[in-house]
Amino acid sequence: MPDRHLFTWRPEYSVHIDAIDRQHRALVAMIRELQEAMEEGRGRAFQHTLIERLVAYTNVHFSFEENLMSEHGYESLAEHVEQHRLLTSQVVELQKKIHEGGAVSNASLMLFLRTWLTDHIMQHDQKYASALRIKT
Repeated sequence: MPDRHLFTWRPEYSVHIDAIDRQHRALVAMIRELQEAMEEGRGRAFQHTLIERLVAYTNVHFSFEENLMSEHGYESLAEHVEQHRLLTSQVVELQKKIHEGGAVSNASLMLFLRTWLTDHIMQHDQKYASALRIKT
């Protein structure tokens, strides 16, 4: 029986752009996988896999979003790109810590990912999504 407390995609996360929503669903899946690993007592072991996937995700996803915003002349592109750079630097810092065997708690990693979802996707991405939907 599936645990109802596991993190799942919710309609309010949608930016109503299919390609972006698919990519955001991948982030939600990573959050859920970390949660499952934590519940099974293998959270620390999963960190290496997760951080590598997260680094790849940021590179692909942010480039995709930035290209889309650029193509549509999104006027707050520079500010959004800066948000992406900040998230990327945080991911790279986490990667460095994990690779060096530094202490990264599963709880702090979970908080980082969930904050990314609630702050970046629910606030910043919703702004460009609204602007792009108006223009198309």
